[in-house]
Amino acid sequence: MGKNRKITGSKVGNSGEVLLKGYWQRLTKMILLVRLNDLSPLIQATYTHMEPPDEKLSQTAGSNAPAPAHAAAPQRRLWLFRLSAAALGLLLAFAAVEIAARLVLAARPNDIETLRRFEHKKREGGPMTLINFVRISDNPRLIFELIPNLEGSFQGVPVKFNSSGRRDPERPVTKPPGVFRIAALGDSVLFGWGAPQEWRFTDLLESFLNETTTGTKFEVLNFGVPGYNTVMEAEMLRARALAWQPDAVLLSFIYDNDAAAPNFISRPRPLFTLSRSCALEALLSEAAARTRADLEAGLQGTDPKNVPDEYQYLIGWDKTRAALKDISDICAARKMPRVFAPDYYNVEKWRGVGAAPLSDNPENEIRDYAVSLGYIDATPVKALIEYLDTHNLHSKALSVGPERADAHPNPLRHAIEAKVICERMAANGALPDAQARAARLPQDLARWDEIIGRARQASNISVKYVK
Repeated sequence: MGKNRKITGSKVGNSGEVLLKGYWQRLTKMILLVRLNDLSPLIQATYTHMEPPDEKLSQTAGSNAPAPAHAAAPQRRLWLFRLSAAALGLLLAFAAVEIAARLVLAARPNDIETLRRFEHKKREGGPMTLINFVRISDNPRLIFELIPNLEGSFQGVPVKFNSSGRRDPERPVTKPPGVFRIAALGDSVLFGWGAPQEWRFTDLLESFLNETTTGTKFEVLNFGVPGYNTVMEAEMLRARALAWQPDAVLLSFIYDNDAAAPNFISRPRPLFTLSRSCALEALLSEAAARTRADLEAGLQGTDPKNVPDEYQYLIGWDKTRAALKDISDICAARKMPRVFAPDYYNVEKWRGVGAAPLSDNPENEIRDYAVSLGYIDATPVKALIEYLDTHNLHSKALSVGPERADAHPNPLRHAIEAKVICERMAANGALPDAQARAARLPQDLARWDEIIGRARQASNISVKYVK
């Protein structure tokens, strides 16, 4: 570059500062031309200053004489101008995306202070987001809870909470005589995120047990709250569910979430800093990708840096194991059976040619630990694979919103998992009429298959997920 500048002499000048000033002046003129009534000058200026080098060289094509030495300088200025304009365009585009990302994150509250500020914005009737129907709990270990007596729609389906703050029918706290109660603990899967209430596996289980009972009446109480993890579910059992005198406990377990931080407890996002890019973090964050479309608070993962010191007791696999043991000890002291019911949204790795063995499952370790504590194993993997293989479906056919990356169970998956839970509870003597159910097991399984068939119709599965 130094040699070229020396050859061009006075046409270029000896100062890099003068060159840079000229480039920015030209760029400024180009930007000022971008007005609706100046389109013709803009096109003319663009054509003049971006004439391809080949066209300029063609002017001397009829001669063997080399191009003048001073022609190289304008070409360098032209290309430097182009690069500067492109860099400025990219910078402005990134700035716009970054601002948009921070506005989106500001609309996705994820800390407890934001939840408190939203106390005056609770909404009844019409579409709701998660923050519209949760409130700060008076139990600091539950952190937040559902608002009683609230009704509206969520994720496209009606939701209604009873006077106890559960998405459940109204029932008396005192258990009536002749009733067998199952307390179900869990998060958004148990709550029925995106699924009609009558198609949740707790409701399907209760309906089936009562339709096939030999005299006992069954109630399956749904204590599910979106965003809870196992530590909070143990507290839910101790502080709330035991008051309803359950006879058995059903624990819905989500491997991806139950060792993670619940909603609304991560550190506030620093939105007014230049030391990080919220846009880049959002693109790289799997949790953000799952919930970005709905502007919901996202799970923060098990990274302790995301969680304030006062909530560190909630996260990590050691805390999850301790909570599993806590729930088991509470049940054992009251001679209550307990069921470990994990949910699976994707079983493709265990299907087809070259499928991994079922032993290649990271959840096996926590499942085996639960079984060692006395839980009944109601893992649905085999049942899900069998159904998908039989009907030539992809795993995405089991979710409420695969197109928007929402992997919560649809009615079909709820029904298959309800069947597994019912079968495992009967086989392990966890129901009062277990012997009678064992004797008529083939009839009960056929009846479940009919329910699953209706659940598939209610799921509105896209043809794209039929193999």
